[in-house]
Amino acid sequence: MLNAILAAEMRPVPISEAALYALLGFAMVFFGITFLIFVVWLVGRVMTYTQKRTEKPAQVKTPAIETPAQSENELSEETVAVIMAALTAYYQANETKCEFTVKRIKRI
Repeated sequence: MLNAILAAEMRPVPISEAALYALLGFAMVFFGITFLIFVVWLVGRVMTYTQKRTEKPAQVKTPAIETPAQSENELSEETVAVIMAALTAYYQANETKCEFTVKRIKRI
């Protein structure tokens, strides 16, 4: 079967016909991508609409008493100072010049 296909004479394709096929291919890809973008946009709109419908009305919040409590991820000032001192001692012992500043330490 392959021999029959290879043995068949191939006719030359004019430039105009090849250009037409190329433009049709470009148009199909363009419209396909445009259609996919529209579908994704439409799904996003539907999801936003259904999410807004299912949300409960906002409840009136009573102001909470403000306490200077730390969150779970924050460390005490003493712990941060100990970590900074350890880092400084390490870099001084190795005689490296590292100019850095610790801005935040979070528990992992």
